[in-house]
Amino acid sequence: MADELKTDLRLNFKDTGEVDLDWSADAGGAKTVGGKDNLVQALTLRLMIYRGHLEQLGHARYGSKVAELIGEPLDRQNLDLLRRYVRQALKEDPRVEDVTSLTVSARPDLPGAVDVRAIILATTGDEVELGLALDLG
Repeated sequence: MADELKTDLRLNFKDTGEVDLDWSADAGGAKTVGGKDNLVQALTLRLMIYRGHLEQLGHARYGSKVAELIGEPLDRQNLDLLRRYVRQALKEDPRVEDVTSLTVSARPDLPGAVDVRAIILATTGDEVELGLALDLG
């Protein structure tokens, strides 16, 4: 089943917002990620990348419209719009059968940031949990 959800290079998501390859001299180079963990990584990247930014690479529709809400107030209307943008981006991955649960909530401790929590039904029948914070400040 892991093959159906594919394998990719493992990325290291840093607290600073930077993303880099997970590299280990002990492991002989770049690490890989497969199965449900790869799907979570791929969906996280899809949400972080602005839709259209990979057009020159032939992926004009890849990414999300989340960035359209940067700097906007996190009121009920914008949180609802953000929830729709997140759901749309998640469902565009061909390994996603359905988004069975999705919450997007403003973080009271960090103005401009939101927590995204989702439960995704993969095409393999696996249930996958996704949780990440997005800074829209």
